[in-house]
Amino acid sequence: MEAAEQVPELSAQDKKILKALQEDGRLSNADLAKKVGLSPSACWNHTRRLFDSGVIKGVHALVDPKAVQRETAVLVGIVLDRSTQDSFADFAKAARALPQVLECFLVAGEVDYFLKIRVRDLNAFNRFHSEKILALPGVRQVRTFFVLDEIKTDGLLAF
Repeated sequence: MEAAEQVPELSAQDKKILKALQEDGRLSNADLAKKVGLSPSACWNHTRRLFDSGVIKGVHALVDPKAVQRETAVLVGIVLDRSTQDSFADFAKAARALPQVLECFLVAGEVDYFLKIRVRDLNAFNRFHSEKILALPGVRQVRTFFVLDEIKTDGLLAF
């Protein structure tokens, strides 16, 4: 059975839980239950089902990049030398292995992939570019965009 077939229909309570947890993933079950208007046991059952079905994939801390010396954000467009399933699979596997790559998107358009990268500074990006990005399998062209200002980085799914 495909993953899309396993995702449950979301109830109004499920949507309230998802909205609340996106806003504050540290809520205790008791506080979450109060916030969404359920008993603690009903809330726990809904939340557990959302985790078990893969609707909620995890709960993470939002780390300030400046506080950990990763304040330089770079968006990188990658054009591969060929468009085959194998070349896409090889590139994706290699990109996943790089901790500096926070997000990787296969896209339609002028490039094949967009990478969101965080590094300490321009010198660190220059080293990363020459040692890692250019070594990724199948890379024909790299287009680099240095982020000047991050306007919105805390987007949540709407419910």
